[in-house]
Amino acid sequence: MKALGRPEDAPERLAEAALAQAFSARPDLRGKAPHYAVAVPGLASPSYHGVESTTFHVAETEGAEPSLFLKVSEPCAAALLDPAAAFCGAQTVAALGLAPEPLHFAADQGAILFRYLGSDWRPATLDRLQQPDSMATVIEAFRRIGAGEALGRPWNVFDAIRTLRALLGPEADALPPDAWFLFDWAEAIEAALTAAGTDIRPAHADPHASNLLFGPGGALQLVDFDMACDTDPHYQLGAFLNEACTFEAPMKAGIEMAEGRFRPDVFNRARAYAAADDLHWALRALAMDRLSPRRGLEFRKYAAWRFLRCRMLVGRPGFEETLRAL
Repeated sequence: MKALGRPEDAPERLAEAALAQAFSARPDLRGKAPHYAVAVPGLASPSYHGVESTTFHVAETEGAEPSLFLKVSEPCAAALLDPAAAFCGAQTVAALGLAPEPLHFAADQGAILFRYLGSDWRPATLDRLQQPDSMATVIEAFRRIGAGEALGRPWNVFDAIRTLRALLGPEADALPPDAWFLFDWAEAIEAALTAAGTDIRPAHADPHASNLLFGPGGALQLVDFDMACDTDPHYQLGAFLNEACTFEAPMKAGIEMAEGRFRPDVFNRARAYAAADDLHWALRALAMDRLSPRRGLEFRKYAAWRFLRCRMLVGRPGFEETLRAL
């Protein structure tokens, strides 16, 4: 770990400014000499992890073990992120005991300082998420967050898709040839859900496996609150089951866990939202491919995977009938 005063790049300069501010503002940190090191190198494919921010382990003094975790938003992703809303979302979820405590928000750097959970906490694997106990733990965490107070940031995936389409422009060379087909389906999904009616609840809303950390005794902590918002809880459920499950049987088991019994209408909603979520993240990866200075990250490869999964979902026999059954 390195002391402050020798930043080697833009993320480290932002990190040092944020740490200097936090260690000056908090009485429990004042007078200490932080040391830091990159925690998770960015990886766009196969897992979209650490690409819209840079993360650091932080020790309070030289030679100490890391006790803090710093997340610094990428300036290039400013159009996609709201660090202030992420900090508020993290505070709300941490108060439920479901996230590490956020200690300080450095607005000028788009940085949030957290308590570090420690090495006993590991990101979920897809195998783990398919285990009934683990799936139930995640779904229960979503329920508890959804039962709480609104986060004050309304969001829906269809507005996000439109925003990303506008950012990329109609002639974006990275879009697949059948993008028009996927956009048409997104509009059809939105129309069907609007006609059926939707609910709005607070949500973590980013259930990638890397954001679900399991620790001692199977306990769960959620991290990365860039997507925290008030949205339809079935969107979050659909995105999670799409991430965790390859086949329909475990997806249906997840619906039963969430609803108390299997409900075909909720299953259909979850599948519809899953397709929209895939399209959203494919477009978001293409936007980052255009915006990010980190040219070694395989944004287009990740986007291609999410486009493919969206294509597979909307191309399934009976998908249109699924929408009619919402």
